[in-house]
Amino acid sequence: MQTEELIKLVEKVHSYQAELQNVEIKAAHHGCPTRLYDTLSSFSNQDDGGIIVFGVNEASGYEIIGVYDAQDLQKKSY
Repeated sequence: MQTEELIKLVEKVHSYQAELQNVEIKAAHHGCPTRLYDTLSSFSNQDDGGIIVFGVNEASGYEIIGVYDAQDLQKKSY
């Protein structure tokens, strides 16, 4: 996914104030989310899979908050 596509996707989620069927938002500013397996399992049952966006906080109106450590998060997400 290109940067522009990601920005548009986050803007869409922010304007809807809701996640989409194939887009899951995870804050990840205090560590790797513990419920990733539920999301991955759900996406694996969809024809087109899905997208997990880290660094956006649903609880604060889909505000962009960043992640605690992008490299560590990437390692733990596998």
